[in-house]
Amino acid sequence: MLQHLKRKCRPTTVLLVIGFAISLTSVLIGISSINSILISLSEMDGDTPIYLTMQNTGLSLALAIYIFSIANCLVVTNYWMITQERDMAIYKAFGWSNIQLIKAIIADMAGTLSISLCISIALLGLLEHWNTALFSIQLTPFFLIGTLILLLFTLTVSTAIPIVKIMKIHPAEVIS
Repeated sequence: MLQHLKRKCRPTTVLLVIGFAISLTSVLIGISSINSILISLSEMDGDTPIYLTMQNTGLSLALAIYIFSIANCLVVTNYWMITQERDMAIYKAFGWSNIQLIKAIIADMAGTLSISLCISIALLGLLEHWNTALFSIQLTPFFLIGTLILLLFTLTVSTAIPIVKIMKIHPAEVIS
């Protein structure tokens, strides 16, 4: 059990969790802001330009942080895959197919994203407690659907590099 925990707490995994947590937190704040904007726009008489309202909410900052975090996660995922290449070659040498390896990678990334989501929610709770006026998160269907779409997109993007690398692994080249 301790050995399994040590293997899961590698520096690359910790970097992935931190990167995903930052990106998820920023986008969850953005999703909540969009929801607040839509509610306030429905209450207004329609004279306020939507673009200016959305520009002033910080959505562009949340999107920029998310894109930077995704780029960071791609770099860390690439490094993680380089460190795992020998293990993947050994799995292939013992008969694992590409599909089995891809499923294992996706399951591992999904676990990492789940941990990151829990950290993000805790961080959002702390931010909301710290300054309620700036961070008011409401669990609405829009928020939950946006979060689910975000997680699926992030999982897809973060597993792209490992999937391509798994297809190119030849056991004889890596093991020798």
